Amino acid sequence: MNKRKVVFDMALNIVATAIPTFVLQLLILPNLAKFMSDDNYGLLVTVLAFLNVMPSTMGNVLNNIRLLYNENYVETNNEGDFNILLAILEGVNFLSVTVFLFYYDSNLTLFTVLMTGITALLWLAREYFLVAFRLIINYRAILLCNVIMVGGYGIGYLLFLGTKVWQVIYISGLLCSLIYCFIRSRLWKEPFKITPLFKRTSTQGLLLLIAKILNRLLVYADKIIVFPVLGGALVSVYYAATVFGKVVSLMITPVNSVVLTYLAKAKKKTDSMLKSALLVGIAVCAVGYIVCVLISRPVLTILYPQYVDNAMHYIYLTTGTTVLYALISIVDPFIMKFFDMKWQIAINGGTVVVYLALGISLMIPWGLMGFCVGALLTNVLKLLFMIFIYYRCKALDLEKAE
Repeated sequence: MNKRKVVFDMALNIVATAIPTFVLQLLILPNLAKFMSDDNYGLLVTVLAFLNVMPSTMGNVLNNIRLLYNENYVETNNEGDFNILLAILEGVNFLSVTVFLFYYDSNLTLFTVLMTGITALLWLAREYFLVAFRLIINYRAILLCNVIMVGGYGIGYLLFLGTKVWQVIYISGLLCSLIYCFIRSRLWKEPFKITPLFKRTSTQGLLLLIAKILNRLLVYADKIIVFPVLGGALVSVYYAATVFGKVVSLMITPVNSVVLTYLAKAKKKTDSMLKSALLVGIAVCAVGYIVCVLISRPVLTILYPQYVDNAMHYIYLTTGTTVLYALISIVDPFIMKFFDMKWQIAINGGTVVVYLALGISLMIPWGLMGFCVGALLTNVLKLLFMIFIYYRCKALDLEKAE
């Protein structure tokens, strides 16, 4: 692997991820808060958290499974499976979003549920079809795709000003991005049929999906848990406190995507890449953490003046939690590529249990502060556990080889 190209692709992917994230987190969502009550904005943030757990995760899993097993399809001259899997996931996606919405607010109109469902369908499809550019390692195309999506967000925001329907922002952006994917690739034209590789692909995909949903719950379940226990107003405060953590995260989590793209081509474990990626991640996260803590109050005063005083109590913890998650996302592709998918479920399932135990037990006596401490401790334990598993499994493989 050409190290210079790997680093360049990481930089491209960081920029590609940063552009829509900055636009949403620092421009669009703070402006939406001005049009909503604290409770309604808290519900919006909770819905977006769920969309990041379900359609985003399902699309990303299908993307990664396609990337990991594409060579098998090419070598055996098989074409199919993935559009069938996409259709199945879209059905589960729409149903889960509908159930979630009525669970949290049974008074929602059918129009709201339908618009949110459309957003979820487009979200999943877009996450999957981006794999077309990862298969040929074309991160310039991913960057352009995200720029087009931001343009769509801009159009959607103008529509929102006239309709006050927040979903049109996401629908417009995702649709523009998806059209670009369709124009630049032929994945959507693949035959809608089952191949002899379907059983293995779907089985591994299911295992990875379970693991990744558990993993995403650690990132977004905070709002889903806090909303019914502490109320929408505190969710809004908590969300404001996590904005800077997301900025740090977006600077490093794109490394995960690039690393897995190159690992998909690798035939043996690459310890040097793991060490290099971790060192880069630690450096970026350390600098990002310090900068975010220093500028948090003045920037939050502009973005969320109504929440800034309360949010500042949690900034140090929430930013630290997201930084640790970013480092975890760097180790994850190495375990995904070289070890059985059961480790994904063991790691993420165990972490969810610890997360719920610590988060809820500390939230009861100490409220939102206790929840933040529990989330931070959970990510510390998960990072150490994943590094231990990587080197332990590697040592066992060497013993078997001898």
